[in-house]
Amino acid sequence: MVGGIATATESAALGVLYAAVVGFFLTRHLSLATFYDALRSAILTSAKIMMIIALSQVFIWVLAYERVPETVAAEVAALGLSPTVMMLLIGAIVLAAGTFIDVSPAILLLTPVFLPTVTEAGVSPILFGVMLVSGLAVGACTPPVGNCLNVCAAVSGLRIGAIFRGAALFLLANVAVMALIILLPQLVLWIPSYVMK
Repeated sequence: MVGGIATATESAALGVLYAAVVGFFLTRHLSLATFYDALRSAILTSAKIMMIIALSQVFIWVLAYERVPETVAAEVAALGLSPTVMMLLIGAIVLAAGTFIDVSPAILLLTPVFLPTVTEAGVSPILFGVMLVSGLAVGACTPPVGNCLNVCAAVSGLRIGAIFRGAALFLLANVAVMALIILLPQLVLWIPSYVMK
C-alpha cells in the first residue's frame, strides 16, 4: 500500500492468499475444515460491521434529507466568529458527528457544507481537510457507533466499554493534536507552503 502497488482491499486479499498458502503448504496447520471455520468467522465479523455501517447510512440519509448540515453551517457562519474560533466550533461538530457517522460518508456529507464557509473565512482548505480527517478518526473510535471499536470487539471478544477505556488516553491525545492543528495551522501548512509555491 505504501509503495502504491496495491490498494487496501487488494492488500487484504494478498494477505489472505499468503496465509492460505503458508497454512496449507508450508506449516500444514490449515485443513479444509479449519479454513471453512476461518471463512465463516470472517463473514460473521464483517456482517456485524456492515450492519452498523448500513444503519449509519440511514442516519446520514435522514440528516441530508432534513438539510441538517446546511442549517448548522449557516448558523456557524452567521455567528461572525474569527477563523480560529470557527474552526474550533466546526472541530467540535466533526467530533460529535464522527461518533454517529462512518468516516467516508461523513467526509461526503460535511465537506461540501463546511468547506465553503471556512474558505470564505480565510481558512486554508488543506487545514480544513486535515482537521476533518483527524476529527473523524477520533469519532471512529468512540461510542455509540465507533466502527473501530466494533471491529476490535468482534475480533477480540472484549466488550466495547473495555476497549474504549483502554483507548481513551490515546483518543484524548488525538483530540489535543486536533486542537493544536487548529490553533497552530503552520504545523500542517508549512510543507504545502513550500511545495505549492
